[in-house]
Amino acid sequence: MDLAISITNLGPYHLARLRAAAVLLAKRGGRLIAYETASVERRYPWQALRRDEPFHRVLLFPDRALEDLAAGDCALAMEEALERDRPDAVAVTGYVRPEALAAARWARRTGRPSVLLSESQEIDRPRQWWKEAIKRRRLRVFDAALVGGPSHAAYLEVLGMPPSRIALGYNAVDNTAFAARAQAARRSPDGRLGLPDRPYFLSVSRFSREKNLPRLIAAYASYRRDADEETAWDLVLCGGGPDEAEIDRLVAASGVSSSIHRPGFLQADQLAPWYGFASAFVLASTSEPWGLVVNEAAACVLPLLVSDRAGAAGTLVPDPPGTTGLRFDPSRVDAIAEALRWMASRPEDLRLEMGRRAAEVVSDWGPERFASGLLEAVSLASSRARLGCARVS
Repeated sequence: MDLAISITNLGPYHLARLRAAAVLLAKRGGRLIAYETASVERRYPWQALRRDEPFHRVLLFPDRALEDLAAGDCALAMEEALERDRPDAVAVTGYVRPEALAAARWARRTGRPSVLLSESQEIDRPRQWWKEAIKRRRLRVFDAALVGGPSHAAYLEVLGMPPSRIALGYNAVDNTAFAARAQAARRSPDGRLGLPDRPYFLSVSRFSREKNLPRLIAAYASYRRDADEETAWDLVLCGGGPDEAEIDRLVAASGVSSSIHRPGFLQADQLAPWYGFASAFVLASTSEPWGLVVNEAAACVLPLLVSDRAGAAGTLVPDPPGTTGLRFDPSRVDAIAEALRWMASRPEDLRLEMGRRAAEVVSDWGPERFASGLLEAVSLASSRARLGCARVS
């Protein structure tokens, strides 16, 4: 079977998943074709290391930024690629991008099974009935879906997809690579060079409204005012984005600016020492479909403080509290501050044990899980297609 998958721009996360899927598919006598829309996406300026891949990569618009492409051109380029390659099944990321919809419609028109790759939750943002009606209509094009976890599956069920056609495992990072980089930094005599001397909370995120950094900064200032100066932790905010100027202003006005560090946007290999020497990880987003940085932190054996709005929270921060860390309400500064105090007050052996358990939990949600979940979804889609289920346009 030739399986085609559409992704806008291949970053490190995607490459790790696609490599695992291609290897598993090859063992079954198949081939993976990855359609990449553009070589650059300004919103996510990651640098993915290219190498000989076990899948066939097709770049629809070489040397173009995704944001500069017209919708009609994207749809047409996808249709032409599919007509040329004639894959046996199609998987696409989301139901919004024009090339993704074009691929799904091509699959329906030619009788190929189609799989939706989705990481949306119902709680991600306020829902409007007319937009939900459009989604329900678009969802009918797909035969099956691959999602991150239970909250994502539940949302697709609300939109009309039967649970029997939904597989899990979409959201994965290269756990082995992140763990190895962090461990190498810890072992290096210069590994901590340029990092805070104190223990520190690490947050890695885009600097945008939904990441809730203003409340995190306020909560950290509250924690720091109450903490013993000798044992108080610092805060590291890794990332960049449209709200950088506002974040810098809030840090300067916090009263604890000397304890807040801003290393900027860092590529995966540059993040390694920050993960390697962090005492705990914190993600305070008010809207977070999954939160792959939580996977990264867990792979690096860090205890976790995660917003209960993040899709990863239920899977990677399970009950009871203290298993791998703690979930908190991101809408309340006092709740975030209490989570920071809770973590910093844990004895070191308990924090290390939480980190070890986090690494164990995330080990079941790596690229191999994506690969098996993807092929499970393709199998579910193929079964539905063979039954000749009527599709509604």
